[in-house]
Amino acid sequence: MLAALPTSHAAERVLHRVGTDDPSTIDPHKASFPGEQLIIVDLFMSLTTVGMNGRPMPGAAESWTVSPDGRVYTFTLRANSRWSDGKPMTAEDWVWSFRRMLDPKTAYPLASRLFPIRNAREVAMGRQPASALGVRAVDARTLRMELENPTPYLTDVMMTAAMPVPRHVIEKHGAAWLRPENFVSNGPFVLDEWRPNGHVRLRRNPHFWGADRVKLDAVYHYPLGNPATVLRRFEAGELDLLMVVPPERLEEMRKAGNKSVRIARGIANEVIVFNTRSGPTADVRVRRALSMLIEREVLARNVIGFPGVEAYSLVAPGVLNYGEAAKPDFAAWSAERRLTEARRLLAAAGYGAAKPLRLRLGFPSTELNRKVAVAVAAMWGRAGVRAELQQKESKALVTEVGSGNFDAVRAIWVASASDPYSYLERLLSTGTALGMNTSGYVNARFDSKLEQAARETDVARRAAILREAEAIALAEQPVAPVYYIVGRRLVAPRVRGFSDNPRGLYPSWLLSVQ
Repeated sequence: MLAALPTSHAAERVLHRVGTDDPSTIDPHKASFPGEQLIIVDLFMSLTTVGMNGRPMPGAAESWTVSPDGRVYTFTLRANSRWSDGKPMTAEDWVWSFRRMLDPKTAYPLASRLFPIRNAREVAMGRQPASALGVRAVDARTLRMELENPTPYLTDVMMTAAMPVPRHVIEKHGAAWLRPENFVSNGPFVLDEWRPNGHVRLRRNPHFWGADRVKLDAVYHYPLGNPATVLRRFEAGELDLLMVVPPERLEEMRKAGNKSVRIARGIANEVIVFNTRSGPTADVRVRRALSMLIEREVLARNVIGFPGVEAYSLVAPGVLNYGEAAKPDFAAWSAERRLTEARRLLAAAGYGAAKPLRLRLGFPSTELNRKVAVAVAAMWGRAGVRAELQQKESKALVTEVGSGNFDAVRAIWVASASDPYSYLERLLSTGTALGMNTSGYVNARFDSKLEQAARETDVARRAAILREAEAIALAEQPVAPVYYIVGRRLVAPRVRGFSDNPRGLYPSWLLSVQ
């Protein structure tokens, strides 16, 4: 629940924003939830950083060059780059940070996003020492990064998945470095106060390289609480930016001509992840049947409230370096044909009136997620499937999925970059041990296609190979795409500099308030 809003000094320029989850950590090498990332983007800055258009722009590195074969990136750090305690940042700080990201002891949830770096996968798996990682300090201001293969989306990945951390502070304070009195970062803001289930207050960092461009004195991040309460406080002028708004309320506001409403298509997917290792969904016939039974167009129109966002592909529309994505064969079928074929597949798998298919459908605890789950369960019920709905907090759900204790679970696929490989790599068999491939999907042909695509330098040929890989996975449905995410934001009139983007990331240092 959103706690009572703190008061600010009258002279302060303060932004009040509501995200999603209450953060469990703000260590950028431990975080994995969207609400954590929104705060981390304000506290830390990678070599590249997120622009208000959602695309990478120079961050802690003022520039970079790429070798002709696309395998070596050389970053030039800003001359005035400092930690928030005033200590200069050097290329060696970056080397240490990258090694910490890939250290198996760190258990960085997003480590796989850095696997394009030479030996990163081997280091993360504990098969190579951290010193083998392809990141080197040429001098104090020059960082060289060697890659396994050409990676056209590297700067996109860097901006959210490769934040630096202060070695000198961590070695002194250990885990206590995250306390406000010890905290040091390199971004536009530093940690001022952290009240679990209440708010995280950030204050302006005077040592930030672009401090003269930061127009805010402080930022409050609140977790999403009761939607009705949050909306009342927004309408009362107590909140400036809401990241998530219930579709039905947003539609009311849109029809009423409320100029605070911002709606934009995203490049994330709402999916149902099936357990391919155990239980009923280990059978490909069951997975295909369950996916066929989901009437995506009905969900998009009647539940999500945005016709046209129904999803059959793993790669979202608008992703760069791809074109039209692959679709499963049943995408073009009528609803009647899908129902008939789903019943046949379930019967072939041993399920019917005498032995109905029973399975669990887990989903994070929000009203929209509940409505989607209820609708999906009803659609499955047309073929005699009996789904037990399990509504849980996001963190509890992640724990269950990580231990393999699930049948089907709703999830959001937010790719590390606007590139098809970033979506498809989540189904690599090698990603199972690292927590990336939560379905446990294993297909040697799929793995081989992604390996081939990783070596391909021609963008068109690479896209064609990745479409072949996507088609392989869609035929077996380890993950059923349901709909493409629509960003539903409320932005107060006093906020300046806001522009919606498909990534749904809005760095506070690029905003101001009147």
